[in-house]
Amino acid sequence: MTAHAPAPAPPQTDRVLRAILAIVFSVSCFSVLNAISKTLMQTYPAAEVVWARYVVAFGFMLVLFLPGSGFNLFRWHNVGSQIIRGLLLFASSFFYFHGLVYMPLATAASISLCSPLIVTALSARFLGEPVGTKRWIAVMVGFAGALIVVRPGSANFNWYALLIVASTTSSALYQLYSRRYGQTERPDASANMATIVGTVAAAPFLPFEWVTPVLGWDLVLFLGLGAMAAIGHYFLTIAYSQAPAAVVAPFNYTQLVGAAILGYLVFDNIPDFWTWVGAAVIVCSGLYIGHQERLRYLAMVRPNKN
Repeated sequence: MTAHAPAPAPPQTDRVLRAILAIVFSVSCFSVLNAISKTLMQTYPAAEVVWARYVVAFGFMLVLFLPGSGFNLFRWHNVGSQIIRGLLLFASSFFYFHGLVYMPLATAASISLCSPLIVTALSARFLGEPVGTKRWIAVMVGFAGALIVVRPGSANFNWYALLIVASTTSSALYQLYSRRYGQTERPDASANMATIVGTVAAAPFLPFEWVTPVLGWDLVLFLGLGAMAAIGHYFLTIAYSQAPAAVVAPFNYTQLVGAAILGYLVFDNIPDFWTWVGAAVIVCSGLYIGHQERLRYLAMVRPNKN
């Protein structure tokens, strides 16, 4: 086993409680966003819904933040990294929306719960945040839980689950980029760049998959889609700029509750027994990782206060 890099000194700007509240609010927005997306995709192509999610979110970003931020909303210290981050978010949305057409909300959410495990697994190399043997074991157990949910080789295996897996991997890399560069960028500017990149990246798909939106309730849903995306990713950026990734990431698990509730209320979907079992394994693994990382964080902070 290769030696881990020395643990970095905790940033003075870390505010763990604020980060946790931000991530919980963020994933609540995403739960609503996914329910709206699945509703719209019963009528509109997934590529069009993805594009609308970004272009409407960009409009909301301008309305919400331009008056207070001015042109700082369009100023970034590392444009290249911000573009990569935006492309990762677009890939996550593109794969997720296309998979969500054919999958229940809670099942897709259960698979996406592996994102914090991937974040933890890559934290050592990407962020210099050591993982440790116990956390590696927890990551492997969590991935076993994902296999229970997906059940490859079984009669219940859904090939579209692989799209959710691809989305989850892209999301984890996006979160790592948010943590790595979040403290050098304004949260509103970072979120704004993500909407710009997503809008541009989704545009080439529109000529092949376009259905003119119907005014009325559909328009309200499209506006709600963009609002949830803009607000959710703004608070996601805040969360990962305030605390270590491995501390924040496990709170993504709260999205399973929202997905299960909305899936039942809106689509009358109830997750099967093995989906709950796999999700429970993933959640327990993630909570253990979060507990270990919080202990490590506290151990790093306390000496600095003496």
